[in-house]
Amino acid sequence: MNCSRGTTAYRAAARPASRHRRGFILVVVTVVVAMLSLAAYTYSGAMQVEYEAAMMHGRDVEARMLAESAVEFAAARIAEYQADRSIDLFHDPATFQGRMLTEAPAARGQVRFSILVPGEASGGSTVRFGLISENSRFNLNRLVEFVDDDDPLTDAELALSHIPGMTADIANAILDWIDSDSERRPGGAESADYQALAVPYAARNGPMRAIDELLQIQGVTPALFYGEDANRNGILDPGEDDGEASPPSDNADGVLDLGWRDYFTVSSRESNQLPDGSERINLNQALMTELFDAVEAELDEEAAQFIVAYRLYGNQLAASATSESLTVAQKDAATALGKAVTGDVAGSVTRGGMDLTKVAAFSYRSIYDLIDAEVPAEIDGTPTTLTSPWQS
Repeated sequence: MNCSRGTTAYRAAARPASRHRRGFILVVVTVVVAMLSLAAYTYSGAMQVEYEAAMMHGRDVEARMLAESAVEFAAARIAEYQADRSIDLFHDPATFQGRMLTEAPAARGQVRFSILVPGEASGGSTVRFGLISENSRFNLNRLVEFVDDDDPLTDAELALSHIPGMTADIANAILDWIDSDSERRPGGAESADYQALAVPYAARNGPMRAIDELLQIQGVTPALFYGEDANRNGILDPGEDDGEASPPSDNADGVLDLGWRDYFTVSSRESNQLPDGSERINLNQALMTELFDAVEAELDEEAAQFIVAYRLYGNQLAASATSESLTVAQKDAATALGKAVTGDVAGSVTRGGMDLTKVAAFSYRSIYDLIDAEVPAEIDGTPTTLTSPWQS
């Protein structure tokens, strides 16, 4: 009896411990399941983010390729224009508006492109679907050609002086960005200045690759670059013609200011052909007789005389711009060529009263060198000052 009661008491005392262990295991299992669920949820979220990132990257690559296809389409259209001048590149909505690139059953999968520019004559109220010549803009990469060693800013500043908002400091900063040295101009900036910014970068110290690089240059603000066209759609929207009532700041004159991107380019290229397909006259060609005859045929004798005299004697109003351009070897070669053409008879070839067997010691940096120029020439053996037919 005592033994039986002892066994019963032992079992009764052991039961509460067994129930406690079963409760502990349930808590452990619950925690493990929760942790596994959290890990699965985190993994699922990470995979979703990766999937969306991959999809966005794919769409970005596709958009870039389609944009390049649109550029190639425009280039092909320009090539066709060379053979067929009846093609309208200026405004042709049927060709340049909503052009389908990728067809798909759903509208979301379709890809179209339009090539449009602001309507120049509309003040920003309309756009036209066509192309615009980059040659109508000033190529900033050519700005270094306006730099005079004796006065490094005057010519460059003059070239940009009529651009709204342009200052001497910004002109110097642009020159510092595109020149090859690391010497800071007055008011300008070089790589050391840009490296000190919160997001450091270096100056290009070479030709700009895109006009948007202007925004990286010291002093150039989005307001200067984009003007009043904040959303860059080429149309004067209500918020862009209300003064200070809402951004961006504008003068409320009813005309859209497109900013500096409408004045500048970095990718222009001038064709060496006239509209009829004939070649343009090279003002820096070697033979003065051919230069004189070509200009006289296109213009008149006065223009030909002045253009050739400039090559022979230079511009007395801009001595630094007319520095001698030929080496001794080049002069000897040019003299030999002149003698070969004239049969080695000095002074036997004249045009406009000038001896064209002389070596052309000067060259044009730009066709604009002709404007307001004065040339101390010798006409029919008499010292004469020729004034340019082209005056500002």
